Amino acid sequence: SAVPTPAEQAQLLAFQGEPSSLDRPEQLLRSLCGIPRLEGRILAMMFKAQLEPDMDELLQQVDSLKAACEAVQGSAELQALMQIVLHIGNALNAGTTRGNAAGFRPSALLKLAEHKAADKKTTLLHYTVEVVQTNAPKVRRVTALLPTLAQASRVSLEELRAKSADLARGMDQVERELTALEEAAEKEEERREALHREAME
Repeated sequence: SAVPTPAEQAQLLAFQGEPSSLDRPEQLLRSLCGIPRLEGRILAMMFKAQLEPDMDELLQQVDSLKAACEAVQGSAELQALMQIVLHIGNALNAGTTRGNAAGFRPSALLKLAEHKAADKKTTLLHYTVEVVQTNAPKVRRVTALLPTLAQASRVSLEELRAKSADLARGMDQVERELTALEEAAEKEEERREALHREAME
């Protein structure tokens, strides 16, 4: 870090010799010690420098998720495919407590590749594809969603939350520094006014 630690600051400020006798790095650190709220200012400056690229990346990821959600919600082919899967599931579960279901959880789609026929090779997924190709070939257009969904699948919600939290902390840091600068400016103005009044008396 370019910011001197409290111990370093105390040691540098206690130095009574000629500043020119110090090494150049020590001279720089000693000059930095005189800047109020040095660490906070540097953090705020670093945040400002990185804000635009971080926001661009964050917004691109949010746009990817938004586009995927809109594509899924607006896809008539996907809705038709879900209906086919539901009908197949109800047919297989006819006469049981699971029969005549009004819907299913998305996680149930993963089981299509797990359930196998008597030949131990054909899965429920194979059968679903066959039903689509035979009875609803237009539903195959659902594959047009894949590029949009693939892009959105690379977005990590945990990373999005972490980046959002980092941005919020950075904004708080900037706000604190601005508030401190305003307060320092007000105190300096009050000091000047007091000196001016003393000089006029």
